Amino acid sequence: MQRRLLSAALVLSTFLSIFVRTTLFTHSATALQIPSQSPVNGDMEQVVNVIVAGATGDLAAKYLWVTMFRLALQGKSTSRRTFRFFAGASDSLERGRIWHKNFFDEKFAERVCGVLEDNISAGQLKCREFLEMEFKQNVQYAPLRTENNYRELGRRLAEANENFTSGSEEGRIVYLAIPPQFFLQSCELIHRYLRPQREETEAAAPFLRVVVEKPFGRDLQSAHKLATRLRTIYTNDELFVMDHYAGKPVVHAIRNYFQLNAAELHPFWNSNYIHDIRIEMTETATLQNRVRYFDSAGIIRDIMVNHLQLLLNVAVAPSFDPSIYSTAHSSDAFASRVHDAQIRFIESLHTPSHQMQQPVFVAQYDEYAAHYEAEMNQSIDESDHFTPTAAWIELASSLEEWRNTAFRLAAAKATAERLLSVTVTFRAGVFQAQQCFFAVIIQRALNANPSEGHRIEWSCDVSKVLPDLQLPSGWEYVDVDDQRVITSKKDDHGTATWELGNKPSAYDFLLREIVDGAIEHFADLDEVEAAWTLWTPVVNAAEATLDDRKYVSYPVGTSPWYSKPRSSETSQEFKEEL
Repeated sequence: MQRRLLSAALVLSTFLSIFVRTTLFTHSATALQIPSQSPVNGDMEQVVNVIVAGATGDLAAKYLWVTMFRLALQGKSTSRRTFRFFAGASDSLERGRIWHKNFFDEKFAERVCGVLEDNISAGQLKCREFLEMEFKQNVQYAPLRTENNYRELGRRLAEANENFTSGSEEGRIVYLAIPPQFFLQSCELIHRYLRPQREETEAAAPFLRVVVEKPFGRDLQSAHKLATRLRTIYTNDELFVMDHYAGKPVVHAIRNYFQLNAAELHPFWNSNYIHDIRIEMTETATLQNRVRYFDSAGIIRDIMVNHLQLLLNVAVAPSFDPSIYSTAHSSDAFASRVHDAQIRFIESLHTPSHQMQQPVFVAQYDEYAAHYEAEMNQSIDESDHFTPTAAWIELASSLEEWRNTAFRLAAAKATAERLLSVTVTFRAGVFQAQQCFFAVIIQRALNANPSEGHRIEWSCDVSKVLPDLQLPSGWEYVDVDDQRVITSKKDDHGTATWELGNKPSAYDFLLREIVDGAIEHFADLDEVEAAWTLWTPVVNAAEATLDDRKYVSYPVGTSPWYSKPRSSETSQEFKEEL
């Protein structure tokens, strides 16, 4: 009861402050009015307009709006950068107003500013004041369903810029949180109506950055068609093909670790020393209530083509030319050289010759058919409907440095354990050990101890061979006397105002990179096409297994790798390899 009274009092106080200090937030049939903001110390503010297409969908609700709020508050607190947001969706303007009122409620306030306790911190007061006074007012709803909607939004952007007399537009970010089949049409309309124009007083036009989250196409043909068109309307620094796994803290840490130690690790990161590299992703959750999307994709398109391929690219990074990591390179030049090295590796991958008859092992959990019928309201013959919910594949490389190393990728839903890991297994005798592996635990069970759920680990003592390994930024040894396990440091410096509430997600890191124009953690179109060249035959082989009845079923909460095959003809080789 006391907490509710505190919340009500805070809202009332903030409301009165808004009324006194600025214009109330109002809606009109054409645009929502943005109050003018006075610059501090006479400095001109830089404005970034952010358009979220699919703003009322699940991705935006779960992650993006929390991230957008933090961007805006951090910008307000640490720089002269102001963010304005346009929430685009297919609903009418009237329904958009209702969404705005209902979504940015007390629950959202708790997600971004923390739950109110008896003693409200100064940070929470500042956070909630910013939420009420500025953020809610700077989020405008914009219908984005037709070409006219895009044209109207372009007009509203131009009008908002004209009314913002205390600063100038730095650029625009358009985040496409929409199904992949709408990417091309939306990108065409963005180019036509939302591209910022250079003013007479400006040396260059404000930037445009369009964010497209994977999956990018369904196969090589669709990806090539989309990439070919996008190359004609966007430059490399305008298109950000995003995989949110790249923003996971442990993935960022291992990239940093490999970059810092490139020269030391490079001699050991090849087939002479490494037997195999394994990437594994398992989740305990089933696909109940997510069948509608997943059934058209399957585990290979949904997880392996994007997320696991990205992690494999990261895992082999120490084999790249160490000069790539020279500090003499600019950030763009560095990113370009890393992309080139990754493409070279991806283009070398293939299925080993001994697996040509069945290059991929696939499975489906038993209850999937029931989940499909419940969500799709459609009866199916279980024996004739197959969508892989688990898959495993072994790949080989034609590169000389990787000629005798196996790359094994596995992904599964509805299993006994939640795990995302990378394991590099060295040959016997390396590092004076019978066998040694290097493991990265990216995520584990939700209630896992942080040091267990996020860690970088050597199973053997490598200090005599690699005595000068540097730690990634923000990480430390679990035991300084046994320097085999590294985990993230506990934060002893307090929490910044924009880091209250929900734990930061991968999107927080990646959106900051997009704002800064940093392309290192994003794929380019050549890389996307190279990946689909590899994976399209794999997807086709997996989808052909239904005709041959060569797939396995497994009960929820068990391992698909040791379950009963639906056909006695199913090859056991893949399960034995696991």
